Amino acid sequence: MRIRYLFLIPELILLFFFVAPVFKRICNPGNIGGALGCLFLIALTLFPHALGQLFRRIWEHLPGKIGLSVLGVLVAAGLIFSGIMSVQMARAIADTPKTPETVVVLGCKVRGTKPSAMLTRRLEAALEYLDENPSVSCVVTGGQGAGEDIPEGQAMKLWLVEHGVAEERILVEDQSTDTQENLRNAAEILEENRLGTEIVIVTDGFHQYRAELLAEKAGLEASAYSAYTNPLYVPTYWVREWMALFQLLVLGHG
Repeated sequence: MRIRYLFLIPELILLFFFVAPVFKRICNPGNIGGALGCLFLIALTLFPHALGQLFRRIWEHLPGKIGLSVLGVLVAAGLIFSGIMSVQMARAIADTPKTPETVVVLGCKVRGTKPSAMLTRRLEAALEYLDENPSVSCVVTGGQGAGEDIPEGQAMKLWLVEHGVAEERILVEDQSTDTQENLRNAAEILEENRLGTEIVIVTDGFHQYRAELLAEKAGLEASAYSAYTNPLYVPTYWVREWMALFQLLVLGHG
């Protein structure tokens, strides 16, 4: 058995993590990009000589040299960017609240009138924080999307009230369509209710760094209280977050 075949084990495991979410109706640029990357690595492991010969033939021609050089630079830049973003994402997850502040729960899919599994876990984290800090208010955010019978913010309020949170502690933002609008609209609600600009964002850990950046753009100072994320989905959403951060930091789109 050749040593290189040992690399197949982690490559196949990682491929499984990117493919498995599809069977739970989770298909986005994160698992598509991750799966394609894994397939390329598997091809390199299985057919190194054939691919090496292919690259050498391409390199013999000037357009091929230019194309491979550009590709190499892009891959290197992508790896560096992804590494830096991963460090920043991990730091954001660890940036937990020092003092009790207003909770802002970021929206996620609602199925009919009920929170999805991911949104339920965010609400469970928010409930835990609110129970620990009974003087703190909460802003739930999210408008109504396709397949949703009511706005996400309304569904979140109903869930929290059903689980014992007093209605007067919950402020609803129900017009936003993305994270940027979640936080921008939440900032307006906080100002209207004189709740200050320091907040605790409740969302999944992989999402905290981008949320923190967008909160800063909205004039807020955020710390993180992360919901539990099913480990099966973490690679998919982590890679998707790299793409969203590239769009935000490099292309300037939230």
